[in-house]
Amino acid sequence: MTIIETLFFTIVDRGKANAVLHKARECGAKGGTILLGEGTVQSKLLKKIGVTELHKEILVISASEELSDKLHDTLCEAFSFSKRNKGIAFTIPFKRWHKQTSGQEEKISGNSSYEHKITHYCIITVVDKGRGRECIKSAKTAGARGGTLIHGRGAGIPTDFYFPLVIEPQKDVVMIITTKEKVSPIRERIFSDLDLGKAGNGILFTLPITRTSGLFEDRFGESKEGTS
Repeated sequence: MTIIETLFFTIVDRGKANAVLHKARECGAKGGTILLGEGTVQSKLLKKIGVTELHKEILVISASEELSDKLHDTLCEAFSFSKRNKGIAFTIPFKRWHKQTSGQEEKISGNSSYEHKITHYCIITVVDKGRGRECIKSAKTAGARGGTLIHGRGAGIPTDFYFPLVIEPQKDVVMIITTKEKVSPIRERIFSDLDLGKAGNGILFTLPITRTSGLFEDRFGESKEGTS
């Protein structure tokens, strides 16, 4: 039985995720899920010629902590994540449920060893279709480097449902990777600008990241042109 302790994510240019998944399987991964997305462009040169978005693929792999570390090391070397615009990878840890000795109840247990490893967070915002770019713009105002936009569908609520809320099926899911120091101001700015306190306007949550590969935001002046 595979022990799932983490979710390992990679974000690469469109068309490359299958090659990354093939390499991940060589490392011991059982499989993965590929999502289509759009990344934001930070390069002033590309913006001048009218290129403001890059087509991306997001690969998600469930893994043990040991496998996740192996994937970082192997994929970073094989696909040159250490070079700008080649892709990024990050790991989100799980808390695990264990059965009590009675076998009837379950309890959750956290791994305290994760806490000292957390230097980044993934901010995920789900809003109606068309508001994803507004979300990324708001995040940039608060210091984010950029974000990845995924298009999805929400579960509709019947019109006679007791709660006065209509959910638009088409959704934008925005993923923003940021440092521990920036997560609060970015999260608060998005919540305020998109008025997420009102029912039906969207949801926002953050997940801890225990390891990253390919992020350039802290490297000299490269952050001025890097992408997320």
